[in-house]
Amino acid sequence: MKAKYIISSLFVALAVLTACTDPIPLELQTRVKKSDDYYAALRRYKESDHSICYLWFADYGVPSSPAYRFSAIPDSVDIVSLWGGIPKKGTLDYDEMYEMRRLKGTKLVTVTIIRVKYFFKKLQMTAYMDAYNAAYQPAYDAAIAEGKTPEEAATIAEQVADAAGIDAGNSDVLAHRKVDAEGNYPEWCQKLGDYLLAEMYDNDLDGIDLDYEPEGDMLSGDRMTLFIQYLGQFIGCGEGAKDPSKLLIIDHYGANPPNATEAYVNYKVRQLYSNQGNYISDGAFNSNWPVEKQVFADNIGDLWKTGGEMENIAAFQHSSGKRKGGFGAFHGQRDYNTVDSGSDNLVPYGHMRRAIQIQNPAGAYPPAEAEE
Repeated sequence: MKAKYIISSLFVALAVLTACTDPIPLELQTRVKKSDDYYAALRRYKESDHSICYLWFADYGVPSSPAYRFSAIPDSVDIVSLWGGIPKKGTLDYDEMYEMRRLKGTKLVTVTIIRVKYFFKKLQMTAYMDAYNAAYQPAYDAAIAEGKTPEEAATIAEQVADAAGIDAGNSDVLAHRKVDAEGNYPEWCQKLGDYLLAEMYDNDLDGIDLDYEPEGDMLSGDRMTLFIQYLGQFIGCGEGAKDPSKLLIIDHYGANPPNATEAYVNYKVRQLYSNQGNYISDGAFNSNWPVEKQVFADNIGDLWKTGGEMENIAAFQHSSGKRKGGFGAFHGQRDYNTVDSGSDNLVPYGHMRRAIQIQNPAGAYPPAEAEE
């Protein structure tokens, strides 16, 4: 009896010890479960006529922090511009991005700094390649004759040939800025447009965001107008667009996009960065564009501690009484860690959430439960 009792006691002790060492998951932050009705109402809200919330999103690829996760983006953000690139298929970012769109109706757009010289070589444009090929070998041979190693000569030849190609490409763009007699667009226009359209369609995205900061690039003025007209045959809000469900957006800082592009473009997003002295007012609007197409964004990448002027932009009403296109945030994901928001300083995206409410108060657009 004693031995049996000792063995029984040992089993009890082991059971107690095992129970004490088994890992137990802790719910540090409870996930809020939302109903199908909530998501359906949210999608209806985003299809309604309202001032939008526009977010350039980046820094993703760090699944350990919700600050860099698509799943943590506020529900009422209307459009996400993929400043961090298009996530690779099979990654968490990829899955969460499309789940966000499916459930919340959030639009996803590519974004490209639209300088045509960046694409001469990538897209094998004829004028560039002809000049490049003609310049490479003579430059290489000259470098070898000067005593350079083959590796050094190749580097020098690449630089010389690329410069020659860019000069030739620029001249070609300047020389071909109209549709020809047969209705054909110039090669540079068609190749670049087709590349951007393929990137959008191949990745099942909702539109194209063109970052228009030419700074001397040939894709400006009437060439930019021609390029937008080419894209406008396929996407955007222009009359006759084959797929008007896809957005055509221009964002810019200093140089305004040509007025003739307005007919094809859904939104013009101005980089109204308050840390560079720019603030919202009637004067910030381009009088040649409809008020409701104009969106203004602050630089939250630098101004994450205070939210910059994002809430003031959201609150601003144009003197015409027309609703503005909306407000936005560059590197808006950095608003996740809000530190100066008073009683709600632990709420992720504190400034952005308040700005959404200021611009479109819950209940202002049916159904009310769609808003945050």
